Amino acid sequence: TKSSAASDVYKRQILQQVAEGNLSLDSTIKDVLPDLAEQYPEIAEVTVEQLAGMRSPIQDYANTGVTVAQVIEDPQRVFSEADLIAAGMSLPLMDPEVGGYSTTNIIILGLMLEELTGQPVEQVLTDLASGLGMENTALQPPEETLMPEPASNGYVEAPGRMSLEPLGLDIPAGTDVTDWTPSWGQAGGGMYSNIADLGTWAGSGLGTSLLPADVAAERFDFQAIPEGQYGLGLFDFGEGWVGHTGQLIGWESMVVYNTETGAAFVALVNETGSLISAEAVALQLFPDLAGLLGF
Repeated sequence: TKSSAASDVYKRQILQQVAEGNLSLDSTIKDVLPDLAEQYPEIAEVTVEQLAGMRSPIQDYANTGVTVAQVIEDPQRVFSEADLIAAGMSLPLMDPEVGGYSTTNIIILGLMLEELTGQPVEQVLTDLASGLGMENTALQPPEETLMPEPASNGYVEAPGRMSLEPLGLDIPAGTDVTDWTPSWGQAGGGMYSNIADLGTWAGSGLGTSLLPADVAAERFDFQAIPEGQYGLGLFDFGEGWVGHTGQLIGWESMVVYNTETGAAFVALVNETGSLISAEAVALQLFPDLAGLLGF
């Protein structure tokens, strides 16, 4: 099924580039992507740390309805990275002192990975997953719209319709969105995975254990953004629990682990707006997850 692993892996791979000395957290868009900086000079000085820590001024093209409306209009449309960045930049810039979760940031980090590695970003991320033994996890090229079989169908039911209405979006309850393009999600949700592989990813600390200690520590510099306490690619959910959630229309996921006990919990649902259905299982196993997702 579709998963949240994509955004986690992007940010972990960026930190790998920092660990290898190819990049600094202080590197700017202008340093790494001069053409993008020339196209959008207002964000030329935004740093890697701001992008990965969700403290940049760049708004989220995904959660504002800008791009999802285009998906609803043409479910087979293939979006490029340039399309997604342009959608984000069509919105007013935010105050970087406040920040906010922005999938646009992740798309820009993906372009940085391509520039630094000389490989398509989907290859870089899929190779990392494969190296961990996650053989059922991959980020496909934008033009590839279907997961390999066997795969779940994705749906929008009543909870999903209600969650999209505040964005001015209307997808009728009961809509099967399995063959809708995932290319609008890319780094923010375009990766597919399964429960076992996400358990492996959780067990690696969402990739933290693969980093040198000094770089890994940077992930846990949590600061407040409107959506909660956020580090470099990790939310702090309290009681030692850190991790990430994610969604694409039709699917939602959660990967968390406890830095104090080593426990991990992962969940996947194939219905938008329905990750809360994991509540009963989560709280039976780990009562201290009560603060997660408003449980």
